[in-house]
Amino acid sequence: MINCAIRINDHTWQDWLEPVAATRRLCAVECDAGLFASPDFPAQLNKHGIRCLHARDILPGDTAAFLSESATEDNLLVLRRNLFGVMISAAATDTQVFSLQLRLDRIAPEQSAQHIERHARLLQPLLAAPLDTPYQLAIQVSQPRPYPQSHEWDFALAICRQAKSPRIGLALNFYPDDFHGQGELKPLLNSCFEHLHVVCFHYNPLLGETLFDDEQIAWAEELKSRDFKGLVVFCPETDSRSNLSGVCEDALSWADFYS
Repeated sequence: MINCAIRINDHTWQDWLEPVAATRRLCAVECDAGLFASPDFPAQLNKHGIRCLHARDILPGDTAAFLSESATEDNLLVLRRNLFGVMISAAATDTQVFSLQLRLDRIAPEQSAQHIERHARLLQPLLAAPLDTPYQLAIQVSQPRPYPQSHEWDFALAICRQAKSPRIGLALNFYPDDFHGQGELKPLLNSCFEHLHVVCFHYNPLLGETLFDDEQIAWAEELKSRDFKGLVVFCPETDSRSNLSGVCEDALSWADFYS
């Protein structure tokens, strides 16, 4: 069985509590790690029996850009302490993966070696956070790539290899509508499966997009055949017009393919 979750809207998370709790077999979410700054957020998840399996963006975007340019050892120590605080708060909801966007395309190819080492040195100590439950770290990458000449994937995989821990890997943001005609599933997984911790399927119901059953079945069969131990997250774009109960019911039906 592969654990599944649904991404909730970070600005209206209170509206998601009852629809997610009603799924029962799912009852798991992904959210921005910044929500854990408020003690009310994990308290409400626990009250409704909801787990946050994936805490996204534990590293703020402006900090990620700073890391790609210059950072002293003292700054890294302060950053690690702050990240530990976020991770400890999230662990109360059974978080299994913490992911971060490193803005790797800001790195000039000729400076890649030193930046890859720097990012690996940031991530390695985060494996020592004082949490009672096992967890993993994941670098966010996108498919299709942000742009054709993007080095995001190359640098992310190099950081994983440099970090030398199976607990440090990738969070794949997958956009089915954009990927069609650009590649096949098996070659994609062959290129990254060794380091894959999370697969996030993005779609926009507000524009009539959905995740098709046959595609989800293909992904489920491929991941299960490879004994995938990570997470699958369904990531709908939503706003005040969205039928959250319907969105959650769709996610539950796709999650059944991974059981």
